[in-house]
Amino acid sequence: MKKITKNLFSVLLAAIIAVSAFVPSLAFSREAYWELKWEEEYDNGVILFPGSDNSEMNVSWYSATESEPKVIVDEGYAITDGAETFTGYCVKASDGDYSNKVTITGLEAGKVYSYQCISEGFESERYFFSTDKNENEFSAVYMTDIHISEDSADETLLKETSRKFNSVMDEVVLKHRPSILLSTGDQASEGLESEYKGLASCLALKNIPVATTIGNHDRKGIEYKTFTNMPNEDKNPMISSYIGGNYWFVKGDVLFLVMDTNNASGMDHRRFVKDAVESNPDVKWKVMMAHHDLYSGRIPHRESENQLLRLLWAPIADEFGIDLVLLGHSHYFTVSNVMYNNKAVADYAPVMTDPEGTIYMVSGSINRPRNDTEIGLNEDWIGASNTPDEQAIYNVLDFTEDSITVSSYYLGSDEAFNEYSIVKTSNEGGHPDKYIPFYNAIIRFIGTVYAVFNNIGVYQDLTDDGFSVDFFEVVFG
Repeated sequence: MKKITKNLFSVLLAAIIAVSAFVPSLAFSREAYWELKWEEEYDNGVILFPGSDNSEMNVSWYSATESEPKVIVDEGYAITDGAETFTGYCVKASDGDYSNKVTITGLEAGKVYSYQCISEGFESERYFFSTDKNENEFSAVYMTDIHISEDSADETLLKETSRKFNSVMDEVVLKHRPSILLSTGDQASEGLESEYKGLASCLALKNIPVATTIGNHDRKGIEYKTFTNMPNEDKNPMISSYIGGNYWFVKGDVLFLVMDTNNASGMDHRRFVKDAVESNPDVKWKVMMAHHDLYSGRIPHRESENQLLRLLWAPIADEFGIDLVLLGHSHYFTVSNVMYNNKAVADYAPVMTDPEGTIYMVSGSINRPRNDTEIGLNEDWIGASNTPDEQAIYNVLDFTEDSITVSSYYLGSDEAFNEYSIVKTSNEGGHPDKYIPFYNAIIRFIGTVYAVFNNIGVYQDLTDDGFSVDFFEVVFG
């Protein structure tokens, strides 16, 4: 009876989403369904993350006890006796729960898959995801600074920020049908297990994966590492953040490099990017995701920090021909001109063909938009921006074999307020093949030394906040 009930809930959810896509007045039904499922989805936190490539999908969820987790997968909308079972592993989470991690392999293009998560004492309802029919053409939604938040002084805050994010994803999925969410940091406000469970309560993230980035707020706690299940993580850095680090994945013809800008260890970052690029020599596009704003200049008091970050990160983007860098942190929307060697080498334009450098983009926050009339703007570097007006922003990236088109939307609007395309006529595009100054290696070394001392400060902050952490794990990763 329990299995039948779960399957009925699954069918009901699929029907609600399908029908309300054509009948917007039924949006309340989706909200009502989330309200009905909130406690169950919060407790278990089933969520999808990207696999190493199109043939894989990673799954994570919480359980009260330790066991060998399993995911049962079948093609189509039913789980039959011929379903395949994938096993994974289990790690201890910070609040006494266990985080279960499983990788699904052998996926084929243009298919719908059913899956069910099973661990000791837990059996999820049946969820669904689909794979892209044309693997080199897909849409991604990019947002930043989601800020699921728990506050002991406001018992409603966790549920309300979770509800808001679920509603945001409802709108985005129904309008644009993305096959992945790209989130550039600060998914949580304090890095707590409860906040990541709130993120995972989002119903859309049972159907599409989310690629998350470590933000400065994620680093305030210790749970990000156990919550996530990411492919191709950097397992042997000299110095890293204690909650995880860099990882990469390939989707279609795109290599996504997800970087931890909280960590100043430039030697680790360059080695990681070099290894990832050399492991994927035939991809056409290279997209980097990171948290910290580098070029906009919109928060003047952070410009000294941004200057140091640019010294570390811009040479890596230059050396390896990164096409697009997606960022967050400032909560203000900007798109740079074409940048190379910390200079604008070409102006931003609606269509940029074979640009001779990298475009850096910062999205406004989806959950904490700002409105500050005293902000600055680096007009020498920034080609597109908006007037801050406390409107939440998300972006849709449409990938084809020859282009990336980025359309930016205010939440609730059907018309993009900004749109541009990057076009490449070859895998190399217009990226210059120039000598990289030797002093960049010195900067990377200094950054690595600095990372050690910075992590000592982080260790002290964590212990002061009551977290039980190991000194060497925090300081050296």
